Amino acid sequence: MKILINDIMQYATGVPASIITPALSDRYITDITFTATFATSEIVDCIGIGYTDATEVTISDGSDSVTITLPYTTASERVYNNGLYLLGMTFDSTVYTISHNGNYIGRVGIGQYRTLGTNPTKELGFYTTNESRRTLSGQVIPGAGGYCGRSVDLDVRYKIDLAVYNDILAAYCSQISKEYPYFLLLDDEQHKLPATMLHFYAQTDKPISKLQSSTYKFLYSYKFQFQECF
Repeated sequence: MKILINDIMQYATGVPASIITPALSDRYITDITFTATFATSEIVDCIGIGYTDATEVTISDGSDSVTITLPYTTASERVYNNGLYLLGMTFDSTVYTISHNGNYIGRVGIGQYRTLGTNPTKELGFYTTNESRRTLSGQVIPGAGGYCGRSVDLDVRYKIDLAVYNDILAAYCSQISKEYPYFLLLDDEQHKLPATMLHFYAQTDKPISKLQSSTYKFLYSYKFQFQECF
């Protein structure tokens, strides 16, 4: 899988507040363009996109630009646009401009993606927060206010190196400890996952706590238990 661990959009100035909140329902509808400015030059090779009716999203550093074409266009499938997209090139700039051709956009994340190979064993499923109640006469009363989504468990064995660890360290206080969802691209897992799970926006069941290793190298393991977020 490819994952954006440290979303540097969280540290930028000039970014609308709704763009950096973890809830995708916090939509930015004021303009189709916004600019992220950093104190020092930042490397960007991917973009995370969450909840938009746009079919194209463009990122530019002022001299070069890349346009991402979102794969699904019908209203019922737009939710599956949420996830990580690779730019195919690397930017290194202090200023990034993001624009789109839609009416709204939820969250946008940028930074450097990491590739984490996963074990062949995968657990694919669903989850729900609905809590129904059974009466004394055996009647079922549906729970109110719950929601449901998809889940996938991916076991990473000895693929977490120093670069990935440093990403976790950089993002831990501002994002991971607060349980922000991750932007994912599950392209290497597509032979075992549905096509609508290629791009995925998901939270781990709990913040990363301990990494495991039994080797003599700086290579660690962790089992990610992802639940879809909205």
